[in-house]
Order: sequence, then C-alpha cells, then structure tokens
Amino acid sequence: MVLVISEPIKSQSKTVCVIGAGPSGLVSARELKKEGHKVVVMEQNDDVGGQWLYQPNVEEEDPLGKTKALKVHSSIYSSLRLISPREVMGFSDFPFTVKEGRDSRRFPGHEELWLYLKDFCEVFGLREMIRFNVRVEFVGMVDDDKDVDDNMKRWMVKSVAKKTGEVIEEVFDAVVVASGHYSYPRLPSIKGMDSWKRKQLHSHIYRVPDPFRDEVVVVVGCSMSGQDISIELVEVAKEVHLSAKSLDVPPGLSKVISKHHNFHLHLEIESLEEDGRVIFVDGSCIVADTILYCTGYWYKFPFLESKGRVEVDDNRVGPLFEHTFSPFLSPSLSFVGIPRKLIGFPFFESQAKWIAKLLSGKTSLPSFDEMMESISEFYLAREAAGIPKRNTHDICDFNYSDKYADYIGFPHLEEWRKELCMSALLNSIENLDTYRDSWDDDDLLQKTLQNPYFTQFTKTTKSEGPIMSQSKTVCVIGAGPSGLVSARELKKEGHKVVVMEQNDDVGGQWLYQPNVEEEDSLGKTKILKVHSSIYSSLRLISPREIMGFSDFPFTVKEGRDTRRFPGHEELWLYLKDFCEVFGLREMIRFNVRVEFVGMVNDDDITKRWRVKSVEKKSGEVIEEVFDAVVVATGHYSYLRLPSIKGMDLWKEKQVHSHVYRVPDPFRDEVVVVVGGFISGPDISIELVKVAKEVHLSVKSLDVSPGLSKAITKHQSLHLQPQIESLEEDGRVIFVDGSCIVADTILYCTGYRYKFPFLESQGRVEVDDNRVGPLFEHTFSPSLSPSLSFVGIPQKLIGFPFFESQAKWIAMILSGKTSLPSYDEMMQSVAEFYRANGVPKRNTHDIGRDFVNYCDKYADYTGYPHLEEWRKKLCVTTILRSLDNLETYRDSWDDDHELLQEALQDPYFAQRTTP
Repeated sequence: MVLVISEPIKSQSKTVCVIGAGPSGLVSARELKKEGHKVVVMEQNDDVGGQWLYQPNVEEEDPLGKTKALKVHSSIYSSLRLISPREVMGFSDFPFTVKEGRDSRRFPGHEELWLYLKDFCEVFGLREMIRFNVRVEFVGMVDDDKDVDDNMKRWMVKSVAKKTGEVIEEVFDAVVVASGHYSYPRLPSIKGMDSWKRKQLHSHIYRVPDPFRDEVVVVVGCSMSGQDISIELVEVAKEVHLSAKSLDVPPGLSKVISKHHNFHLHLEIESLEEDGRVIFVDGSCIVADTILYCTGYWYKFPFLESKGRVEVDDNRVGPLFEHTFSPFLSPSLSFVGIPRKLIGFPFFESQAKWIAKLLSGKTSLPSFDEMMESISEFYLAREAAGIPKRNTHDICDFNYSDKYADYIGFPHLEEWRKELCMSALLNSIENLDTYRDSWDDDDLLQKTLQNPYFTQFTKTTKSEGPIMSQSKTVCVIGAGPSGLVSARELKKEGHKVVVMEQNDDVGGQWLYQPNVEEEDSLGKTKILKVHSSIYSSLRLISPREIMGFSDFPFTVKEGRDTRRFPGHEELWLYLKDFCEVFGLREMIRFNVRVEFVGMVNDDDITKRWRVKSVEKKSGEVIEEVFDAVVVATGHYSYLRLPSIKGMDLWKEKQVHSHVYRVPDPFRDEVVVVVGGFISGPDISIELVKVAKEVHLSVKSLDVSPGLSKAITKHQSLHLQPQIESLEEDGRVIFVDGSCIVADTILYCTGYRYKFPFLESQGRVEVDDNRVGPLFEHTFSPSLSPSLSFVGIPQKLIGFPFFESQAKWIAMILSGKTSLPSYDEMMQSVAEFYRANGVPKRNTHDIGRDFVNYCDKYADYTGYPHLEEWRKKLCVTTILRSLDNLETYRDSWDDDHELLQEALQDPYFAQRTTP
C-alpha cells in the first residue's frame, strides 16, 4: 500500500471563537492555541468553569426555566459531589490530584472540580483569551448565499457585554460551540401540570434542602440527581416521594428507601389535581406541597442560525458526524461536549485536538457523502438497539472513546481509568449512599497512583498550588531531527526559542554535503568543515513506517522516492516538510556556528547560559544569554579511529568514512575497510563494483549469514580479522599473520561524542565516549534542567525517542513537571553504569532493550508507548538484514501482512489526504 500526499500541508492559523469557558471550552482553547490559532473565548459568567461555577442565587430564575433567556447557567446544587473518582476525571497531561488545604476526598465536592479547572486555566495561560460577562446572541455564516469552499466559510458572531450592554459584531474563520447541555430544563408532559396551584420547580434551581423543610415533596426522575436530592431532602422534609419509570430500582436505592420511613418510591405521575393531589399511574395518590423535576436538560443553541443545517430534534443534535461536525458546515463549525455517559474530560480533549488539527489543515474529514452515510448508519444502529432518539448522544461505551481517539492518534483510555470508572459505577449501584466514601478497589487505586500519569506531577501539586506555565528563552544547538523536534515541543510550551545551525538548511546529518575536499581525511583538524557523514548511495536501514514523529508519519509523497527504505535525500525532505508544517524555520539562524556555551555565573541558582556564536559568512560574533540550552548537535561528525601500530607512518591513503561519498576514487585499488558494523559492509559491497579487491577487517570472523552470502557472491570481497600493523612498504598485516599490500585503508569505525563549545567546568565530560553523568541520557544532575541533551542514545527507534526527550525537557522548563533530586539522579546514573554490562564506550547504545527503554522513558511525560506494529516492523527488519544483507531493503515479503496491518493504523490514516 502506498499513501500519497501531493505536497506537505502547511500549518494554517485561523481566527476561532470558542463559546463557553467550561471544561470543553477551556480544553478547546488550549488545543487551538497549541496549533497556533488566534482564539477568543466568550463566557457569559464572570469566571471559568461553566456548570462547575456554582451560582447560589437563583431567585431571579423562573422555577421551571420557561423564560427565553436563562439568568442562571449552572445547575449545580450546594451538596453535589462527583459521581466519578477524581483519578479518572483529569485531562491527559493534567491529573486531578489532591491539593493541600483543599477538598482531598476521592469524590470531592463541586468546588474542588471548579478549582481544578481554574488551575488548568492558569497553568496553560488561557485566561488572556477569555472575555468574561459576554453573552453570545447570534452566530451565522457570512455570505451564506455564496458557494464557497468549506475552508472559506466564515462566521459572524454578535455578542453583548452584560454589564454595559455594548454590542460587538465580529467575523471569525471558525466557531467552536462548547456551551454545555445542563442549563435548559427538560420537563415531562403531565396532565394538570399547568393548572396545579402549588410549588413546582426544576432541579436546575435547586440549591439547598432548607426551603422544603416539613413539606411533602415529590421528586420526579430517578437518575443520579433525583436519587441524590431525594436522599438529601429526607433529612428535612416531612415526606419524600420519588417518582420513577419503574419500581425495579438498583439495590443501593432500595437500601436507602428501607432506611428512611419518610422516603417512598412511586411509579410515574398520571395527573396533578388542583386540590394538591398527585395521582400516580397505579391509582395511588398523595397531597404534595412541592414537585421537584429532576428530568434532565435540553440541548439548545438559541444563538445559532444554521439555516436548518444543524437542528435539535427530540434532543438529538444533528446531523453531526461523530457528535462533533456538521457535514454541511465543517470544519468551520464544530461542537465539543455533546456526548454524555462517558469519561468526559479526556473525550473533550480528543475532540478539541481533532478540531484544532483540522483547522490547521494537518488532517481532513471524510467527504460530505461519507459523513452523512456514517451518521445514517449510526442512527439506524441506535434505532435497532431500541435507543430513543432523545438519547442519541448517550454513549455508555468505552470503545467509542477509543475509536474516536484513533481519528487523531490520541491515546486510548487507560485500562486503570476504565476499571476505576466501572468499579465506582458498580459500587454506586450497590451502595448508593456510601459509595463515595467507602470503596473496595483500594488495591487497584494504589496501583493506579503509581502510574506515571500521576507520579510525573507529584512535585508540582504541593501546597503552593498549581505551578504556572513558565516561558523561558531557550537556545537549541542544531537543526537536525533532534533539534527540530526540540524546537517544536519548546514552541508548543510557549518558550522563546532560537535554533542555531551551522549549515545553510535544516537536516543535520541528513543534509548531504558532496564536497569534502577541504576536510582532513582523518578528521584531525580542530574545527570540522563538513558536518554530514552521509554518502551518496546511503539508504535507510529502517522502513519509513517506523521512522516518523508521533503526529507526522513519514509517508510517500508523489514525485519523490517511494521506496520503503528510501535514500537519504527523502528523509531530508521529510525533515524540511516537518519544519514547514510546524512553522519552525522562523526560529532558526542558519550558517551560525556556536563557539562557546558556559554558565553566566557559576554560583547562580538560576543557571543561565552565555552563548557565543559566529556568523560564518560575515564573521560577526554574537554573545547572548539564555535561560536554557538544549544540545542537539548529533554524534556522527567527530571521527573515532582505532589505534593501530604503524598507522601514523603508513605512506598510502587513509580515510575515514566520514568523507566517503562515492566509490569512483577507489577504482582498481586494493581497499581495506576497517569495521564490521552497518556502514562497513554497506560501503564494502558498493566498492566491490569498482575496486580491484576489498578486504573487510572485523573483530570476529563469526559474521551474520547475510554478510557471508555477500562475501561468497563477490570474488573480490574478502573477510579479514583485525589489523595487527601497518608497514611502510604498504603491507597490511592482520592478527592471524596474513597480509596484503593495500592502496587505501577506509575506516568505518564510528564516531565520538564531542561538544567543543561546551564549558561545563567538568560537570559534563566525555570519557571513553561516555557522556556523563547524564540522567536518562538527557540531563546533567548538577546543571539540570537548564542544560539538556537530545539525541545521545543510539540503537533505538530515533525520531519518536527524540520527541519524547523534547517533550520532557519542554515540560520541565515550563514547570509542569520536575526531575528527581540531585542525589536521586546521581544514584540512578550510578546504578545504570553498574548494571549496563557493556564497555564504557557503548554506554549510550540501547540495543536489545530499546523497546522497554523507550516505553520507560515515555512514561516520564505520558508520551505514548511505541506501537506494537512499530516494534514488530523494526525487529523483522533487523532479522531480515542479518539474513539478506544485500536485498532486505527491497525484498520484504516476510512482513507484508504486518505492513498492511500497520498501514491501517490511524497514525497513517490521519494524513492520507491534505
């Protein structure tokens, strides 16, 4: 299967109006802001929170909500506590943890959730986008009568400042409706209801039980609020009669009713009589003082003029594709928070991410016909399942959240989140009045709280409250893969980023440099003139499918190299695409060489850095101070050479593969290639086509079957042990005593980590190719978090790992998470060194344990684990290369089925169309 995109999609910044600053509105604003959109949030109240902003004063509101414009938005009552434990409630990167001095219960009161939302708003810097005390009165399309492209649909938004009455009309590229659905009361149709003389009210304005003291109260509706309020009322009312559709109620409710002599269960109401009687369908009756309707709410959008394209019919909002997009008006009109009976906050977040990416042009929706067909199939399936139209948006299925997440690669709901949710639900069914304070899932809870989702934030949730997002000035050194993704993640977190790149374009190693004449053949000059070590014929050793960043797959582009294992230029073009799509080029200074990086004041606890750079063309020297430095210079430039007797006196040609580009200069020569790792065999196989003889010198003659096949196939390719000495007469003597006369020795012996610009006063050193001490190959314990390294580890799936490093660094610099103490980091480094069991020079080779290590590392920031298909494709490629060194890049029938399975993953599907 070949996935084709004609051109890279450039990130598009839109002006977006978000209506509502409740949970769904806040997370929408956050995701839109991340994508670079210009966001205005309009909120009718004086603070964030939406429903969760408690409004105790309800006197001005009609008791049955029959006025055109509601004066009270929130339907929260004073004693309300969450029905789900706090652990399952939080957004994906902002857990709902306990804060010192606040409500610490697992099922806290409503105020605690409101404070959580205020924390979320502050930490992610959302308040500056919100206009408070503004009521949206009209939303309609501009030029609705004109035939315009979907991406050109624009919206007129008319709003009123509640305090001054000022009316403002504005035009936006898109509108996100996040106004909630718990404000407009839904009432039953009961005979005599309009003429009943006594008190009737909807739970929308219920706040405390005192007004019902000594009354006979009928509560209509047996959902959570009906049960909750009834249990509260029995403590003050003379009698409470709960009217339900069925007397077959959960065991927990039965237990509560049996405990209270003044609490009674009834069937539905038949009629209300003028003399105060309430007659039930079974013929029984009582005389009541008050009827309290806990009968739910209507979806209602009185401000929206869609010309019938989005309507509410029997509480079904539609037609909406995946409860989010109007096929007629997408993507410029969307809804967040419509679905019910699911784990809300993570779902709202996945909706917001999808909308933000669509508006950026980074993904697209199906066609109009496909969306309409999907909606029709959904409606038919609901009808076949016997679900009334009014319950269209009641989900009750974890699988739906996971299916939805797949549209954008959002993580599936964690198993612990599902299990805790189900545990709470089952407990509430059995123990209605105690489940919030007594539970039997403590083992699961304790296990859950060890998850990195919670532990990564343990140091940012102490008594001081939320840690404000901190914007830092950050210098990233290098614009290769690790530098680009670092810049992207730092930019996402709001940091001010400067990338310094010594070449004239992005790519790092992958920016091919064909002219190497000025470079010393053994790299013995102090300053390298050539950075890249890529040779002309180099092709990737991993398939393109596993190479891409988490939200930017390395797919085939029309008119370019379509091979699964493409040449180096294709990966460079992928990096250029990445740079363009995420708007990174504006942060990069090209042709700038960093000459010095050192602390401003060594005793300064803020650990700021002086960076001295030279503009290569003009020679201008610039000195600047940054809050942090990220070193992303790669490790394939500074040559590592063996120590061979006679090497310095040998008169013939010696070169390192760093300056090898094409085989022609070695035509008709006898060449000794030193090094049996990937580049050594690769270059040897290329040289046999032009050289007289090629002798591959390796540490052990026990080589892979694939290399053995290649040697057998080519009569001029010979395998030799290590070199004992080089003689002045041109002889190369091997350790087994054999010898040849050679024209050239080509060293494919790897590279050294080297940071000639860094003055760390011995706190970070390179010792036998070990960079250290570094905590998790990233942070110097004594200089963290202001100095970090991205891209040090080798022998793993690089790009996703660099991305997880970059995310961690960006979050730490923002203050959203923190590192262990200095002592803890040093202890971890020491334990790693002791347990590694490999030579010091291979400290950063992850190798066989790359899967577990990448997943463990990802847990620090909640970054997704490597997908199973990515792991399997990597392993099958390695095994195939060992058996078929010359053909594994072009012949891969052994993983064809696995490849087809992988290409069905939403990771690829999200970008198959521009």
